[in-house]
Order: sequence, then structure tokens, then C-alpha cells
Amino acid sequence: MLKNCLLAGVAAVWGIAASAQHEATEATSASEFDTLTTEQEIDADSAAKIFQRSCRACHGNKAQGASSYPALADLDPSYIANQLERYRAGEKIGPNSILMISHAKPLSDEDIVNISIYVATAFD
Repeated sequence: MLKNCLLAGVAAVWGIAASAQHEATEATSASEFDTLTTEQEIDADSAAKIFQRSCRACHGNKAQGASSYPALADLDPSYIANQLERYRAGEKIGPNSILMISHAKPLSDEDIVNISIYVATAFD
């Protein structure tokens, strides 16, 4: 953990600070997501178009996942929204980050809420 305990004291302090900042960001994103979903009507048609255009080819026709692309249909909408926000910000999360970043960059906050709920609920 933390590069095999090299510079353990410094790394531990830095790791705790980074973790706290990441958790605070996630909490903020989750509360913003809850606020957005309760204050707006979800545009399922718009979300379906985004899914067809940007998600379906890799994540499957029903967001079931394919090869190295994870299933999305069984994930919590707030988790999907958080990941999309991180990709939109340019954060590299995994091996498909470059592809995800390019798809997430043009998404608005409203698009992210719409697609997150759509993907998590449309394929039950």
C-alpha cells in the first residue's frame, strides 16, 4: 500500500488528505445529484439518444457490458453520475479513460443526470 511503504509518513499524510478531499468531492457530487434529480424532470428521450450515440457500442445494447467495458445497468445512478463527472473533468480512472473522457467532455450536468438514471433504470 502506498508504494510499499516508501516515505510512509509523508505518503500517509498525503494519502489521508487526498482521500478526504476525494470523499468530500464524492459527497458533494452525490448531494448535487440528489438535488438535481428531485428538482428536474428526467429527459429520457434525450438520455436514450446519448446512450445510442455514445454508450451502446461499448457497453452493449442494454448496458450489460461487453469485453473490457463494464456493465452499467445494475449500477446506482449516483455512482454513474460521479464517474461521468470525473471523466468530464479529465480524470483518468481506468484503461478506457481516454475514450470515456472524450465522450463525457461535452455532457452537461443535465445530460449526466439524465443518462445516469436512464442507464440504471431503462433495462430492468
